[in-house]
Amino acid sequence: MKSKLPCPISILYRRPPHSATRYQGLLLNVTKRSLTIQSRLQLVHPRQVGGRTIAASGYWAIWFLFKDEWFDIGKFYDESKNWLGYYCDIVKPIKRLMSGTSTSVITDLFLDVWICNDEVYILDEDELEDAVKHRFVSKKLAARARSQVQMIMKRIKQREFPPAQVKEAVLFAAT
Repeated sequence: MKSKLPCPISILYRRPPHSATRYQGLLLNVTKRSLTIQSRLQLVHPRQVGGRTIAASGYWAIWFLFKDEWFDIGKFYDESKNWLGYYCDIVKPIKRLMSGTSTSVITDLFLDVWICNDEVYILDEDELEDAVKHRFVSKKLAARARSQVQMIMKRIKQREFPPAQVKEAVLFAAT
């Protein structure tokens, strides 16, 4: 990336069977293995976990995309920029992080993990089952997504997840 950071970026996110949706963000950091992007969430419906709203329009996220990994991680904040927790999407591995001024397409595999302090929730197992039933996701790919969740759960128990770069990140002040 040749421009100065932070700079605008489009996040291309696909949830099968739909085509990719474009979201706007602010690219904060680029390495050979990851992108760090801040964005303001724009949701039709608030997301609740454990009886608490974890995502709604106007909330903030710092997204971490990793090359060749089966997950991305969002560090979530409310509209007042109070930290809420970590949202981990299980995704197909991204082979190339950037494509011009956009991310490469991130393909969601439905399963998610929400981490807040010592509480951990595995989310959307029913959506993955439905995606397999409708052949949006193969059985083999669904099994791989489930194994990735188990690997993440093991790393959480060992206090190795989320990675330090995620835990240490802070919202960019100029937004």
